Amino acid sequence: MVYCPLSLLVVLAWWSWQRMGRKCTVSFANFLFGLRILPFTLSALVAVFFTFPSFWLMERASLDEDAGTFILAACSLLILSAGLFRVLRDQARTTRAVNEWLSGARSIGREAAAPALILVGIRRPRVIVSDMATVVLSDREMQVAVRHELGHMRSWDNLKKVLISCTPFPGMSSLEKAWREAAELAADDAAVANRRDALDLAAALIKLSIYSKRWPEPALASGMIGHSSSISLRVQRLLEWRMVGRRLQRTWPWTLLVLFTAIAGIAGNYGATLVLTHRLTEFLVP
Repeated sequence: MVYCPLSLLVVLAWWSWQRMGRKCTVSFANFLFGLRILPFTLSALVAVFFTFPSFWLMERASLDEDAGTFILAACSLLILSAGLFRVLRDQARTTRAVNEWLSGARSIGREAAAPALILVGIRRPRVIVSDMATVVLSDREMQVAVRHELGHMRSWDNLKKVLISCTPFPGMSSLEKAWREAAELAADDAAVANRRDALDLAAALIKLSIYSKRWPEPALASGMIGHSSSISLRVQRLLEWRMVGRRLQRTWPWTLLVLFTAIAGIAGNYGATLVLTHRLTEFLVP
């Protein structure tokens, strides 16, 4: 009851944002991910810290729920099961793709059907570099390209893809695509420290886009030349690096301050909040 209305609100808000013609930049990567995962996060917090404790303290002794409660519970289990199925499916496809790339690389005289550079894994991520990339790219271009993939690793982008995959809701694909594009721009910025790095990375993108195929990127991996990224936009940003510069917005202190204030306020009135939660759930699910 919390997850679905919030998800619908996020879809409508994103649709309105697109209708206004707003453009998302690198600074929006974390914001877009937070917006995408917000419905599940809030609904999980409400369920764990408010709904379940209020039920446990005020209704455990007399269980008199009607069929509506069990129908809602079944719907919740259906959403969770769909998310688990998506994660297991994406993990299986990613593992199968990585095994095919590695087996092709070990076969003598066989061209490995693999992306140029790609980051795979979540707990122990690793960067896979194809033979074609080592031939096409210079040493400096290879270094900055690897730093791009390490930028994905430091941002935990593969883990974020798992969280997105396990929280399904119709209409979220456009928001997810926008986040993936912003994450690529953020990884580009993380790899670049000066104008020479920017030019080397732009050259690497151009070379790899010409000499390598655009392999379908597995759902739980982050590639240098992914199907979700606009090469022309990334190259243009890198060529204009001196003019655009790097503007890092550090919003996390304010986010922590808001969260701490909210937690302190709720903790100080936790008993009254549980009573209110119980009354609200009784009203919504009599």
